[in-house]
Amino acid sequence: MKRFLFIALVLTSCLTVFGRKNVKTIHVTPDNATIYLNGNEVGTGSYTVKFDRHTEFVMFKLVAPGYKTRTVKLLRDNPKETIEYKLQQDEALLQSVGSSDGVDIANKWMSVVCKKGLTEDKVWRRLMSVAVDNFENVEVRDKAAGWIKTAWKDTKFESGQLVRTRLEIRISVNGDDDELTYKIKLSSEINEDYNDCYDDQCFEKYPRVLKKFYDVINDLQSSLGSNN
Repeated sequence: MKRFLFIALVLTSCLTVFGRKNVKTIHVTPDNATIYLNGNEVGTGSYTVKFDRHTEFVMFKLVAPGYKTRTVKLLRDNPKETIEYKLQQDEALLQSVGSSDGVDIANKWMSVVCKKGLTEDKVWRRLMSVAVDNFENVEVRDKAAGWIKTAWKDTKFESGQLVRTRLEIRISVNGDDDELTYKIKLSSEINEDYNDCYDDQCFEKYPRVLKKFYDVINDLQSSLGSNN
């Protein structure tokens, strides 16, 4: 009888340990983070997953407004029953403007019709002044072609993000003969983790413009003319 009770206790203990080992609970900060498992929304802030014996790991995507999206791999063999994940603030988002803020100027050509009476030489000097004041390095300055293109200017954030911005200005040949018109574009690209990769292929177009460059187009429009 004693032997039977001992075996029963051992089996119960093993089943309890085995069950606990295969049940994991994740908690995410901030607690309004949406949790996705296999592309499906499964929870907010926390979620408990039970592994079967055929599943070695699961992948979660953690999403919260104002924070960097994070993808995590949770192993069945993780010794912890409760795992904490903390999302980083999306600093690039906080330091930029886009369509959600009523500003849609990133990576788009915008036209400026110069005021009458401004000579091409005077316009060129103003264009170059704005370009150099904001970007310092100018890769292309072709006055005859009416073309200015700055080098990329990098802005790094502690979150590991890097946003690069450049200004390009081209004279427009489609304007009225009596009007001097230029096209202006602020190109914006983002690298979500420059510590892992710094090459061009690590960047993608960013539909937002850093706040410190937001006034560049306004300065040109107010200095030269009005938005067409």
